[in-house]
Amino acid sequence: MNLKKMGLSVAVFAIAIAGAFATNVTFSEDGYTNLQQVPDQGSPCVYRKYCAGGSTTCTVTISGRMLQCLRLESNGTCSSTVLSQP
Repeated sequence: MNLKKMGLSVAVFAIAIAGAFATNVTFSEDGYTNLQQVPDQGSPCVYRKYCAGGSTTCTVTISGRMLQCLRLESNGTCSSTVLSQP
């Protein structure tokens, strides 16, 4: 009986760990800047670079300033979601 309980506990623990990793997965996306970041860019959202997903913030340097790349929303505006890269 104890062996079954231990096996079940190990399985539940493994599933919990796998779930934690799955929620941390980031996907690759195109990175954009908005007018607040670059007021003279002319368009509300301008493509800057491909962000591969990962553990660090996806950034681009414009006019000597490092800016965070943002996600493009389906309505054509930039979201406040910052993208990541390896």
